Amino acid sequence: MSIRLRFHLTALLLLLAGGPRASAATLSLDFGLWKAGAVPEDFAPALMGGGPAPEWRVIQVDAESQLAPLPGTTTPSLTTETVLAQLSQDPTDERFPLLIYRKEIFADFKATLTFRTVAGRVERMAGLAFRVQDPTNYYVIRASSGGNTFRFYKVVDGVRGEPIGPSLPIPTGTWHTLSVECKGNAISFLFNGRAVIPPLNDSTFLQGHLALWTKSDSVSHFRSLVVEYDEVRTLPRLLVDRGMARFPRLLGITVFGRIDGQAKAIASSDPALVGTPADPAETEVLDSGKPAAKAASSASTAVFPLSDRNGEPLFAVRLKMRTFTGQTANNAAARAQPIAEYLQSLVQTSEGRSVSTN
Repeated sequence: MSIRLRFHLTALLLLLAGGPRASAATLSLDFGLWKAGAVPEDFAPALMGGGPAPEWRVIQVDAESQLAPLPGTTTPSLTTETVLAQLSQDPTDERFPLLIYRKEIFADFKATLTFRTVAGRVERMAGLAFRVQDPTNYYVIRASSGGNTFRFYKVVDGVRGEPIGPSLPIPTGTWHTLSVECKGNAISFLFNGRAVIPPLNDSTFLQGHLALWTKSDSVSHFRSLVVEYDEVRTLPRLLVDRGMARFPRLLGITVFGRIDGQAKAIASSDPALVGTPADPAETEVLDSGKPAAKAASSASTAVFPLSDRNGEPLFAVRLKMRTFTGQTANNAAARAQPIAEYLQSLVQTSEGRSVSTN
């Protein structure tokens, strides 16, 4: 096994098991309490397949007709409700809109989604993608009112695997619930409180994001998402948390690593950056193991390698600092050096034993 491949595998193992778990937590997202008109905070629209970008938005709808009022008109009923909706109606067949919750990564969890299908000539589907790596790699459980089917399948590099699940009535316009529970490689499902798919085992994805999901021209409404989970403290996340706590004057920390050969942000003090591709500077630091720094009028950055015990680059960490008059790349690097040395000590410690979160 090459050294390069070995440290990529080491990085992946640390991502999956490098840090201890915190106590159980609950995430409860009630979309009916959110302000209409925009994509919710901490979510990012995405698309797998062809066609135009999806249109995700919080809207007010007529609770009786289930249809959103037309622009420039008033709702004909006094009974309204607020929902999160996917509204684009492009009929491209292989088109899968997603709305990814970027703030948290989930490993072991139970998620319950309340949804209804509303319209669609080609498809009327809604579902939950889970352990999402990116818009082309994830698991999904979805319900189809057009075909009256409840299905699970795996997506790898944009290719859908064989669907698993039964045929059963899924009326359009009716609120339904689907639940997914993951424990290690064990996955189980409920539809409206019933186990309609046998438990499965799959180890392709062991952690990832959650995402709302539809297909083609499906117009679907989502009322709530509740997630009970063990908060994952991966080593990169721990580096961010510990670094920001120890050096509070930092403007930000982002840790980059390689996943499936691609350099990406895998933990950050800014959740919106997680999953974004690395810049050339971070990629070069991962490749060469040599630090880089840049001074600017608003903020300065320094990128340092964090290496394993053999000196091979494991991560690249970008430190964002306030700048000052006369700031140069060299003194930006010097200012960041003690911070990088502290983070390096955490990486070294993690290779011999678990790192405490206290």
